[in-house]
Amino acid sequence: MTPEQPKVPFSQAEPEKGSKKIYWVVGALALVIVVLAFLLFKGPAGPKVSPKMKQMEQTVQQIQQLETSIQEKQNEVFTILNEYKKKTGEDLPEVNIMNLSPEQKKVLEDKIKNEKDVSIKSLLQDILDKNSDIQNLNARVQELETLLPKPHMVEKGENHYQIAMNFLLNEKGVDKARAMELVERTALFEPIVPGFKIWNFYAEDEYGTFITQGTAPISPNQIQRKVKKELVDAKDRAVAEKEQLQSDINEMEARRTELISQLDLLNQEKQNMLVKMSDLNDQNQEMQTALNSVYYAIDLPRVLNEKGIIKGGFLRSTKLQKVDLTLFDKSLDLRGDARITLAASDFQLAMIRNITIYPGYFKAETDFKVEFDGARQNATITILDAKKFMSEKIAIAVE
Repeated sequence: MTPEQPKVPFSQAEPEKGSKKIYWVVGALALVIVVLAFLLFKGPAGPKVSPKMKQMEQTVQQIQQLETSIQEKQNEVFTILNEYKKKTGEDLPEVNIMNLSPEQKKVLEDKIKNEKDVSIKSLLQDILDKNSDIQNLNARVQELETLLPKPHMVEKGENHYQIAMNFLLNEKGVDKARAMELVERTALFEPIVPGFKIWNFYAEDEYGTFITQGTAPISPNQIQRKVKKELVDAKDRAVAEKEQLQSDINEMEARRTELISQLDLLNQEKQNMLVKMSDLNDQNQEMQTALNSVYYAIDLPRVLNEKGIIKGGFLRSTKLQKVDLTLFDKSLDLRGDARITLAASDFQLAMIRNITIYPGYFKAETDFKVEFDGARQNATITILDAKKFMSEKIAIAVE
């Protein structure tokens, strides 16, 4: 029996359905190709801070902000106490103003109640209110600290690098080379003072460290401002001395003109003044050269260490020491060609493997750059930020 032929309408619809299916397949393949191309060419993602580390950092920042607020409140209390003493001629020795116990609070409340002078009563009430604010802030700090691992309390003689390495090596058992790598790419804070709290975090090969004031009498921000102010003051003194020297020169030039106009009897004195002016000009040139030069000692690390120019040790980074200027027997005037060239043969080396500049806050490719020839027999150090190196002492270790 011959099979029944399909009806004409069916035979016409089937090709249309098949063509739609082909379109869907082609579209899906195209989408897959686009996604694969995106994943292939977008490149590896950059390093990201884990959510846990980010949360810890934010918590520490909150603690730091609270400690800053506490210090501000305490300073306000000291100001009020001084005002109280000016008005009354007496202190408040019977209470601990910064941390009132319930009994001490009652003593102060009674004093406010019995005080007749409105202005003094207002000062006492301010002390009471700010003490309450300080206690609330301290409570909040303690609450946040319970969310974090126990911090390291800084003691005298410690530094941030030593604390960080000790945490990774001894508390977390991290390999020394890896620990040094983690610490190297972490921002450390110097100088630190006893009482600071250093918070160290390590998880899934990720390390973070943060610092808060803790019980120290000064905050990290205040220390940074103090160091910056010392540098600015030193620069201002140098500028003032230069201006004073120029003023002296101008005064002596005026005096010389006056002497030239006098009789032959004063001619010898004029000659003496000319000599003195020449000496001052020479000194001025020497000072200009000194202000615009970098002084450096260059040698093998071992030799620099033996001379006491650099020093390092176990768990301590190598640092430039405060040594006599005479040990930095070479100088470069940065107003001219700011380059230092050296050869491996100068140090009895087969080739130059590495060049390190101390102190370490001079950064390669930002403050200076080092270039080698093809066989690493010769090297050139180019100073990129001349102002940063002016009047500085540096050590160049050649390996």
